[in-house]
Amino acid sequence: MAGNTVTISWGKPRIEVKKLGAEPGEWQEFATPVEGTTQLTTTQGDKMEAKIEGGENEAVKYKKNTYQFVFNVRQVPERTDPIVDSDGVVEDEYSVRVTPENPEALGVQIDRTSVNVQKTYDAENGLVKVYTFDVLKPETGDAVKIQKIVAE
Repeated sequence: MAGNTVTISWGKPRIEVKKLGAEPGEWQEFATPVEGTTQLTTTQGDKMEAKIEGGENEAVKYKKNTYQFVFNVRQVPERTDPIVDSDGVVEDEYSVRVTPENPEALGVQIDRTSVNVQKTYDAENGLVKVYTFDVLKPETGDAVKIQKIVAE
């Protein structure tokens, strides 16, 4: 495949969120996450099986997958995170988008999430907030959109 270039969605991500609801917000950027913590996890939808005598499947169907997006941000006095919590509880819903290091690569956009924040501390990383976005059903389309991210 000499001469062919592949554009992979890896490297340092740019993570932005936008508040949803009665007073929607503009896209706001998070600080660069702690190395190795940015992850979109998929939980496979429940499997339904139509069994026949003898234990064989006559048909198999899966329910929709569910998703969770997580990353950690180190807390320092010089920065303010765009999501406010009270003991981990975030009142509003948010959209989140992830632009890979190479902006020509495919990114992730999630239109509707519920957010939880956990505060942790260890001597290696200092004070860190763990942001967990549980993906909710959007008004239209897929819950997780894999696409080129275009700034608005």
